[in-house]
Amino acid sequence: MIGFGEAIRLFYTNYVNFEGRATRAEYWWPTLMQVIVYVVLFILLFAVVGTADLESDDDLGSGFVIILLIMILFALINFLPGIAVKVRRFHDLDQTGWLVLVFWAVNLFVPLVEFARMIWFAMPGTVGANQYGPDPQGYDTDIFG
Repeated sequence: MIGFGEAIRLFYTNYVNFEGRATRAEYWWPTLMQVIVYVVLFILLFAVVGTADLESDDDLGSGFVIILLIMILFALINFLPGIAVKVRRFHDLDQTGWLVLVFWAVNLFVPLVEFARMIWFAMPGTVGANQYGPDPQGYDTDIFG
């Protein structure tokens, strides 16, 4: 099983790789990293808003804008690698990567469908090779090949 650092490295080095398969660790460690970063940024954002003098003519100040820009930049940086790792994760489950688009479209109308995808991604991938490539865990079920 790969660790946190290796998963983050794979997340960013495979940012446009829509082929092959991704393990659960390759998906969940970067997801945890993003949640941690967003929580820290939201805490900073609320701290800036909480310390602002809302009665003065001065708006929230440049701190608010800077944190907001960092959040937007972080989201943009992680957008494409996030799609790529989701496609590879579906491949590991022996499903088409187009399900990323299906879940995104359904999520617009039924936000709870995101929990279904999260549960699906928590399941182990298919053991051995499948139509999308060899097992990223290294299992080889074909002992005669």
